[in-house]
Amino acid sequence: MEIDLVYLWVDGSDPVWRAKKNSFLPADRQMPVQAAGDCRYVQNDELRYSLRSAEMYAPWIRRIYIVTDGQTPEWLDTSNPRVRVVSHSELIPAELLPVFNSCTIELFLARIPDLSEHFLYANDDTFFNAPVAPEFFFDAAGRPIVRVKRQSLRRHPEDIYCCQLMRMQELVRSRYGRCTSLAPHHNIDAYRRSDWEVCDREFHAEMFRSCGRFRSGDDWQRMLVSYHMLAVGRATMRKVSRRNRSSGLWERLLTFFGVGCTSDSRCIPAYVPDPGAVLRKYDPVLFCLNDDARMTDEDRRRVREFLESRFPKKSSFEK
Repeated sequence: MEIDLVYLWVDGSDPVWRAKKNSFLPADRQMPVQAAGDCRYVQNDELRYSLRSAEMYAPWIRRIYIVTDGQTPEWLDTSNPRVRVVSHSELIPAELLPVFNSCTIELFLARIPDLSEHFLYANDDTFFNAPVAPEFFFDAAGRPIVRVKRQSLRRHPEDIYCCQLMRMQELVRSRYGRCTSLAPHHNIDAYRRSDWEVCDREFHAEMFRSCGRFRSGDDWQRMLVSYHMLAVGRATMRKVSRRNRSSGLWERLLTFFGVGCTSDSRCIPAYVPDPGAVLRKYDPVLFCLNDDARMTDEDRRRVREFLESRFPKKSSFEK
């Protein structure tokens, strides 16, 4: 089975890109932080370390695609045949460009030239934390494993993410009469290109009606593909918790008291003082260092130092 890895990436500090983005903001530049805040676009060199983690722990990945708005990380070795930078203009209709909304960009991922049928999708703040086999992402029948968690979803205008997820659940439920109410466990996700294409056909009107330039609660969200796959039996569900890799009564008893937790993945707020302590506690296979509006420059400096200490070895994807 050939498996590719896809990232979105943006250098929000690029003055040309910033000027382009600002030219499409309202005159007063007042938009919700979740929709267009700097934390959505800040570039803290996470991609470099995510690629190091991928090469270290998932060397079986065939090819890596980095989807950008005509930008290329200055450290990336584009001569490496296993990596390719893909511009938005190669995938997205011209009338929708430029776009600063990752949900809209994700809608067109299946159009990446030569993308394998089985692929992983990652944000640049997600990382492999241990050796992992393809079976972690795809079951014996080649179906994606969809990792979900219990999370109370409430529709609130200020919570764009929850609004998007609830809307995707409603779309799938209205079409098939069923859809899990569980939320995605934000990390590296598994898909099949053909499922993405089926959703394009099945939900085309709903998806393309919500191709906004900036993020909003009415957006299409890629979890639609996962909810669809689960509803029609083309994926396997796996519930993630702090102890979901624990086995046996003794291990589960220990994790009940917060000792020896072992999890598939862990989403860590990037502003926590010691992310390494969180990894030692939960021992996740995957982890995410989630940036948000609470992050400071000092937090980002600390994150870079942590990632350098965690993944010090330069990858073959770097110059």
